[in-house]
Amino acid sequence: MDARAHYQKKGYLHLKGFFNPERIQVILDETKQVFVSQMKRVGICTKFDHRDEALFREAMASLFESDLEAFINCGKQVQHSINLHRLSLAEEIEVLLQSLGLKRPNISTRPVLFFNHPSLAKDKVYHTVFPHQDWRSMQGSLDAIVIWCPLINIDASLGALKIVPGSHKKGLLTDSMEAGFGRVSESDFDSDDWHTAEVLQGDLLLFSSFLVHGSGEIKVDRIRWSCHFRYNNLDDP
Repeated sequence: MDARAHYQKKGYLHLKGFFNPERIQVILDETKQVFVSQMKRVGICTKFDHRDEALFREAMASLFESDLEAFINCGKQVQHSINLHRLSLAEEIEVLLQSLGLKRPNISTRPVLFFNHPSLAKDKVYHTVFPHQDWRSMQGSLDAIVIWCPLINIDASLGALKIVPGSHKKGLLTDSMEAGFGRVSESDFDSDDWHTAEVLQGDLLLFSSFLVHGSGEIKVDRIRWSCHFRYNNLDDP
């Protein structure tokens, strides 16, 4: 089955090694440096390799607890990384979207970068998102596509994305929003319907904006780093 046929049937594609991991690592390193600058300002020890995830997670938690305003503002600034935006506009992505039927792809929303962990959130929805569909919040073309890009290797223990293959064919399943998401009832699906999409740095998980998905539970003491991009089709009637 070719990529387009698989996407139309299952509603998603897992594209392994789509980007060079080094290109992704640049974005992650830049993101961390934004937080490091504020850690230094408030006196949090930063004499460690920021690629040591355990130590960096501890420092992030310290910043979160000691200066929430600075933490939130760092979170806002990392959304405007030039390299993050360049990635969302990569020619390879445009070609991919066109190959899947978006003849005139257009940006739906700016890129969004996530850093999820229970110690960095005031509410569970900020690290473990319930089942939902993205179309309700996008209100875009009916063939809109979401691209979810891990910034590190993400397996089930780190709360890998959980999806329901083929659920996009059911159309819109929610008419309300909750915490910014178009929540879908978990009772609509059996446990066997769900697939955990474990991904590596450089992979892409691409899916229909109608695909039902949610995040898994983070069971290890590490931050889940990821970003996502959304695209509409200007030729959709």
